[in-house]
Amino acid sequence: MEADKALSDALIKSYIARAKLFYSVLQEKNVDKLFSLVDDCASKVDSWNLAQLGISKKAFFLIQKMTINPALVFCHPQILTDSPKTISYYRNLAALSQKGLSQILSGKMRKSSELVAKTLNEIISYIIVDTEGFSLSLARKALIAEIGTEIQGTWVNIIGKGAARAVEGIIHDYASGKGYIKTLEKKDIRIKGKSRKQTHLVLNNGWRIIFSSEPDVSVRSPQGKLSVAIEIKGSMDKAGAQTRLGEAKKSFSKAKNENAHCLTIYLASCFTEAVHLQLKTDRDIDMHFNLIDILADEQKKQEFLRELYQYRIRIE
Repeated sequence: MEADKALSDALIKSYIARAKLFYSVLQEKNVDKLFSLVDDCASKVDSWNLAQLGISKKAFFLIQKMTINPALVFCHPQILTDSPKTISYYRNLAALSQKGLSQILSGKMRKSSELVAKTLNEIISYIIVDTEGFSLSLARKALIAEIGTEIQGTWVNIIGKGAARAVEGIIHDYASGKGYIKTLEKKDIRIKGKSRKQTHLVLNNGWRIIFSSEPDVSVRSPQGKLSVAIEIKGSMDKAGAQTRLGEAKKSFSKAKNENAHCLTIYLASCFTEAVHLQLKTDRDIDMHFNLIDILADEQKKQEFLRELYQYRIRIE
């Protein structure tokens, strides 16, 4: 029951953090202001070379028939040049992600405003012609929905692949704020024929905090002795919780083989009852923290940082 409550609490905290992200991004994007900017820019466009701008004649005719200013739907290079921020309006109107647009334009020698406009207009033209009941109101609702999709993608990245980067940021920012960092080093190393990137925080007392993989974070003494190994698993998928723990355990086993006294810390967003039971008996995992707590709860974050800097690195 306690494990189920812990998982439930973690999920609630996770979705609170997700809600905060949605609200903050929407505030940042200020959709109403974006609409006003495009409305203002649209009134200044009076010439349309359909073929050059990638606009189909049928789509343009339908927009005119609905008495909609074409510039509120079709992307004009003049608008992009005068107000670069408007690209997010037309791109999201086309329900196209930033990554999607980048992929389409990849390999193009000159990514001009004309090329961007033509690319977006080709997609928008198909949407207008093929969507029954198309209207400016519907298009702007699709724009907001696409922004929501992008925010969700950001969230998935944060709790998934981005979790390690988020923890790296917390560790780095704390050390930076305290003035502990002597130098920052970027390294490319090869392990078993595979290339890996590493970031080394070299502290004033000679200790190193290394961000890499297997483990995600490691701490070494001035003599190079492995002192701490941290594995980070951000996924909230309950079904894969034990698999993720197993992956972390392999990394921790290697760390213990190198130094039996190395402290191993497991950071995860999802702890099921089975995972909790395994953590109680597993000798390779010394400590565990709820990742959502560390990302969203200042007290828990400080507890984790204190364990790292005060008790292990002993720089405080």
